[in-house]
Amino acid sequence: MISIGNIYALFFHTLSMPLFDSTLIHCLILGSGFGIINFLLANWYMAKNAQIKRDNESLKSKVYGDDLTGLLNRKALELECNNFNNQVFSVLFVDVDDFRMYNNRYGHKSGDRVLHQVGDVIRAIIRSGDNAYRYGGEEIVVLLKDCEKINALQIAEKIRVQVSRIDNTPYPPITISLGVASCPEDGHSIQDVLEKSDSALLLAKRLGKNRTLAFDG
Repeated sequence: MISIGNIYALFFHTLSMPLFDSTLIHCLILGSGFGIINFLLANWYMAKNAQIKRDNESLKSKVYGDDLTGLLNRKALELECNNFNNQVFSVLFVDVDDFRMYNNRYGHKSGDRVLHQVGDVIRAIIRSGDNAYRYGGEEIVVLLKDCEKINALQIAEKIRVQVSRIDNTPYPPITISLGVASCPEDGHSIQDVLEKSDSALLLAKRLGKNRTLAFDG
């Protein structure tokens, strides 16, 4: 920007010589001054813009994030449903087994720690383009974009196994059940596929829990 200022000063000097009695060095100093000011203003603007972006991200995290699990919340899922247009995707419906009983026996603080640990496992395993949402209580929904059912089952099973390996001493081991459904074979909207994955989850619970089950209509 200083160079641009010098060029501007030279140009201004050439045009203004017939009208003003000034020297070339004065114009160069003037141009440098303009360049420095422009440089400082540009840096201030970029820093201000970066701060605004950070503030917006922080606000977005507060509105759409779940503090306990570190995942997104149900409001974020509803927003995703309204704007989602992927042709191929899968949904995992995750539920912590016997969580209500666990909460009643060992306390809400211990239950909160379980949800946080499960959230950590899910975030560590899903891909960068996928999202996980705390749907309510101990229920978590995972949206896998551009993911066919066979791959979704592999991801779901990896999550289940990894959760079962969490060291929850001195409390009982943590297990989860998962229902899996996919588009287009099980539905064409997130809501359709979500309902099918919920049905698969309920069946997994009835069959003994701590398992992954795909919807089979």
